[in-house]
Amino acid sequence: MRNVALAAIALSTVAVIGAALWWRPTRIEVPPPPQPPVGQSEDAAILQSKGLVWRDANGLNFRLKSGEILTLADRSRCGDLPCPKELAIQYRYLAWNADAGGYNVALTPSTTPVSFLPFGEDEVALIDARHAEKAADAPVALPPPPPAAQPDDALAEWLADIANGRNQGEAPLIAASHDQARRDASHLILKLADGRSLTLTDDLVCGQVACPQQVFRSYDYAGMSPDNRYHVVEEHWNEANAGLLIDNRTGGITFLLGIPKFSPDAKHAVASVTDLEWSAPRRLEVWSLSGAAPDIEYSLPAKDEDDTIYEVVGWADGDHVRLRRGPWASERRSPATLTHGPNGWRLQSSGTN
Repeated sequence: MRNVALAAIALSTVAVIGAALWWRPTRIEVPPPPQPPVGQSEDAAILQSKGLVWRDANGLNFRLKSGEILTLADRSRCGDLPCPKELAIQYRYLAWNADAGGYNVALTPSTTPVSFLPFGEDEVALIDARHAEKAADAPVALPPPPPAAQPDDALAEWLADIANGRNQGEAPLIAASHDQARRDASHLILKLADGRSLTLTDDLVCGQVACPQQVFRSYDYAGMSPDNRYHVVEEHWNEANAGLLIDNRTGGITFLLGIPKFSPDAKHAVASVTDLEWSAPRRLEVWSLSGAAPDIEYSLPAKDEDDTIYEVVGWADGDHVRLRRGPWASERRSPATLTHGPNGWRLQSSGTN
């Protein structure tokens, strides 16, 4: 089945697969996509597609050669709140790409000026249009709409497997939230202290196919901080994961390297990267939670040619964090301690095991 085999590989190490936004890990500011030619609105481009592209309440739809429909859903609202810039995304259809045989699409935000969606490839993907392979013989004329495809049972089974996995891991944490969190299919709904709701929506299935790897993402509820000030959510994308710290009062989101472990007094949180599938700028970080918003108090930057990772074992007390560190590709780990003193935080080796 199109894309599900690829997705199943990525799901093998986590309960659900997530978002592969290629600009997400670096969280850089990117310019908006180029504007279409003067007088060329999306409506006009859609009309020129002769039924291959259309918009409806679900989003921007593309008919593929197989007859399946790919739907790309804009994310501008996250429940009662605007989506933070790191989670917001909008799509705009630009034109048929006759050189490569597919659709040109603009994404906001993106480091890619124009993305290309192949019409007839087995793997659904959004790639940089500048690197799209041109047709060997001649430009590809706009094809007529192919016959509609029937729903794929394997896709439904795949989603059912994800739901079953969540029932084992996430469901008990949601039950323990005392109605502060709930799951509605692909939507994770978090209730804030003022009664508003923040909704995080998976992008796992896009219409009749698994979402392109570049926009895969999902969210699992991971509980609340000891003082109930923050919701904790695990975000997955492209075989990697990160942590979201969501302020229960404002809905503000802080992105962490992974699921945090809180100090006994809930005034600090520590998180680390345990998988180098993504190029995080740091390997280890300590966040202060005493102010109006979380603030990094200590961080260990990633270094070139260094594949050391740090597993957080837990807090020994408010000033000591137990760690295990070692090469990412090896199971060898040695104990270490992150110690807080008058001069701040200091990483100390504790021998070997």
